[in-house]
Amino acid sequence: MKLLNRIYIGAKSRMIRASESVKEFLASESGIDGIVVTIIILLIAVLLIAVFWGRLKEWVSGIMDQIFGTSFDTEGL
Repeated sequence: MKLLNRIYIGAKSRMIRASESVKEFLASESGIDGIVVTIIILLIAVLLIAVFWGRLKEWVSGIMDQIFGTSFDTEGL
C-alpha cells in the first residue's frame, strides 16, 4: 500500500508541475513573431503573383510595346 501511495503522490505532483509549466508557457506567449509575419506576407505576395501571372505578362507586354514600339517576348519569363 505504501508503494501505491508513493506512486500516486509522485504522479500527482508531476501532473501539477506539468500543468503549471503549460500555464506559464501559454501566459508568456505575447503574439506572433515578426519573422512569421514576414514569411506569411511573402507567401501571400508570391501566391498573388502566381494567380495573376497571365495578366502580368499581358501588362508587361503592352508596356514594352508602347515603350519600344515592338513586341516584347514574355514567353521566356
